[in-house]
Amino acid sequence: MSLPVVKRARHAKSLIDRDFDRLNLVDRYARGAHRAPWMPAKANAEFKDLVKRSILNVSSLAVEAPLNALRVSGFRKPGSGENAFEWKYWQKNRLDERQNAVHRAALTSGAAYVVVTPDPRKGRREPVIRAYDAISTVAVYADPAWDEHPLFALHVPEQQPDEDRTVGFLWDDVAKYTVDLDAEPESAVLASEPHGMGVCPVVRFSPAVDLRGRSRSLVEPLITPQDRLNQQTLSLLLTEHWGAHAIRWASGLAPSERLDPETGDPLRDPETGEPVYDVPSLDPSTLLMAPNSDARFGQLPTMPTGDLLASRRQTVEEIMGLADVPPHYLAGSNLVNLSADALAAAETSFKRFLSTLQDSLGESWESVFRLCALVAGRGEIEQDESQVEWAEKATRSLAQAADAMVKLMQQGVPLSVALRKVPGFSQADIDEAVKAAEEAARKAEAAEAEALKQQKEAVNGGVDSQKRRDPAGGGRVPGRAGSAGR
Repeated sequence: MSLPVVKRARHAKSLIDRDFDRLNLVDRYARGAHRAPWMPAKANAEFKDLVKRSILNVSSLAVEAPLNALRVSGFRKPGSGENAFEWKYWQKNRLDERQNAVHRAALTSGAAYVVVTPDPRKGRREPVIRAYDAISTVAVYADPAWDEHPLFALHVPEQQPDEDRTVGFLWDDVAKYTVDLDAEPESAVLASEPHGMGVCPVVRFSPAVDLRGRSRSLVEPLITPQDRLNQQTLSLLLTEHWGAHAIRWASGLAPSERLDPETGDPLRDPETGEPVYDVPSLDPSTLLMAPNSDARFGQLPTMPTGDLLASRRQTVEEIMGLADVPPHYLAGSNLVNLSADALAAAETSFKRFLSTLQDSLGESWESVFRLCALVAGRGEIEQDESQVEWAEKATRSLAQAADAMVKLMQQGVPLSVALRKVPGFSQADIDEAVKAAEEAARKAEAAEAEALKQQKEAVNGGVDSQKRRDPAGGGRVPGRAGSAGR
């Protein structure tokens, strides 16, 4: 068994090494560690400082903008107001916080991987969830476009416990293996932990996968325009630093000799014996005068920055277009004083893009929940009807959302469904609101029933009193009844 495991591990390691430089570059650009713009080989310290200031990380918006709207808030079957049984493992693994790291890695590198295995510390029925990025992890599929789970996957930690060897962790449908990638095949498998799940417990997260199994990074297409933007920013800084101010000049001036402050005699250069002259000051606070009629004064005009700003603005718009990010997400855009309807129209394309991301990432999270159910012993892994619920992140005011919620309820939509459309409402808030509404409805029904009971008792009491006054039930004694027998 060790030989096939080692062969698979070394093949996966070669795939990690093949893509390492490319994915590491993408990760650097997402974090703002860009390649420096071009500069002369003999650039001075002042020029190099301007180069450092010219880095403007706009490409990170391709990840941060959709990331703010990607938040899983529940996992339930259609028509159910409560989360499914597997949701408790989401909470136990603190995925409310950690889901952002998974989404960020998937959007940045094009892929991220989540592993679900039994927790050996808590028994075989408790799943533990771990996530890894694509720089140090790879999964190999029989059909990478259609298969839900890979044949095997390998993760090589960046920080190794021993600098003399490279240790990786490989998962397949049988076990998790600890493999020494530098050792001989016979002794390379250091440990084996069977998981008993029947499938490789690894799920790939990607914003998009084509029919050839290639995943798409949101940052990689922006590297070239980002480099162009940094170069344009450097040109703008150079122009502002050295050419944005008027330069004053003068010719035909008779320079004044520098005098000794003690004796008042002119100073002379100790090597040449020539007089030492004071350099005239040409700053804006100095008034220049000359007794010589041949003297000339003037100033060089400032260098215009309008063309540089326009070119830079165009590059920024290209980046925003490639990233499917609305232009008003970046300060300084031409969209100002827009109404809510205009903002919603500007975000139409972005919302469609978010819907695509939610479809892709939601399917991956559903696979994670199915693996959790498998570990918990709740049946064989299969496709069920439960779906991931995404938190509402639309650009709407609370008044608009409340008005829409009331109209939905008037059409018969349940309160638990209508409240999901209100921004900022968590699942706990929805459950509390539904519980309070149900309690209020029970109290109202009880009060109505008590009122009907009292009304019925009052009616019955009035009839009994009337019967006691007129046992015959006539309600009135007939005239001359007393003389009927005479």
